[in-house]
Amino acid sequence: QAQHPGTGAMIVRLDPGGGVVIASHKPREPFIPASTQKLITSAGALATLGPDFRFPTRLYTSAGARLRGGTLKGPIYMQGGGDPVLATGAYARAELGGRATLLARLARPLKKRGIRQVNGPIVADESIFDARRTGRGWLPHYTLYSPPLTGLPTNQAHAGNGQGAYSPDPPRASGQRLRAAMKGVGVGHRGDVRTGRTPKQGRLLARALSPRLRIIARTMNHSSDNHIAETLLKGVGAHSGGRGTSAGGAGTISSRLRSLGILAAGDRIVDGSGLSRENRVSAASLARLIATADRDRAWGRALISSLPRGGEGTLVRRFRGSARKRVRAKTGYINGVSTLAGRVVSRRGDRYAFALMMNDADISGAQATQNRIVALLAAGVADR
Repeated sequence: QAQHPGTGAMIVRLDPGGGVVIASHKPREPFIPASTQKLITSAGALATLGPDFRFPTRLYTSAGARLRGGTLKGPIYMQGGGDPVLATGAYARAELGGRATLLARLARPLKKRGIRQVNGPIVADESIFDARRTGRGWLPHYTLYSPPLTGLPTNQAHAGNGQGAYSPDPPRASGQRLRAAMKGVGVGHRGDVRTGRTPKQGRLLARALSPRLRIIARTMNHSSDNHIAETLLKGVGAHSGGRGTSAGGAGTISSRLRSLGILAAGDRIVDGSGLSRENRVSAASLARLIATADRDRAWGRALISSLPRGGEGTLVRRFRGSARKRVRAKTGYINGVSTLAGRVVSRRGDRYAFALMMNDADISGAQATQNRIVALLAAGVADR
């Protein structure tokens, strides 16, 4: 401990009568959480919006548009709802495990309405969020780890059907992909693709709903997807009656988790992904989050099941033997930070919430220590 002062830890055995602290070190001192921040984003989103919440994307036309002979004369407005997994079929299969909102779901209802041709612009509306493309407090090179943020992302703001170059204009790219999806179902288009706002008196043509939030949280936590996390943060702000900004979402999540007795006064929520080095969370707060989720049958169950087991996702190379399937946890790593928090079930069935926060340059040593602690808990060394 003297050689590694930047360490906080708490381990709680989740007994039927309440949690029992098994071990702790600087449990209430806030540390940089790195991607264990996604536990807070997930819990806040699930507890605020509900595990079955679905993000809507809508198509409108203007009040003055007319449909004659299969041709719609007027604009189409593609109104973003902050859906982080709106995608082409190719991207959904390659990058999202098929758990996505396919653009074809927006295009097919047009054909069902008898529309075979649209003569007018496609207007991409990202106004549910602010125009900021990055998270708060990011170092400049951290943009390499998350595509630009928008209220209307498709393919997570990547330029193609796989992860690679970012789109220089994400909302307009979404409009262009909608046009391709329309063509794919037999609806032609004549006009340009631009950005703008949906008029208040627009007429609804189609709506596509995202997978349930519990599924999106699982997709995010298994791969530690920064773009989904940041989009969720803004989405919580937008869909809970506040503003679609990082600050708005952070404020809503902070208030919700404090009302549940999870976050403490010294915790600071700045972004959704944990890329920001301005985030501060204590081991006690993360352990309380896991312990609270373990008791909760609604959002808590969805949170725990969203975490990868040993050998899955970001834990694919961690935990062997009996611990492998007994742990569900979220990793965290940025320069000088290695964290791990989650739940482990021992051979006898005792459950433990743990949070291990290492703000230390020795990343490999930190991870080895984390692995040993979890393996000991899985083996039952602290069982009743």
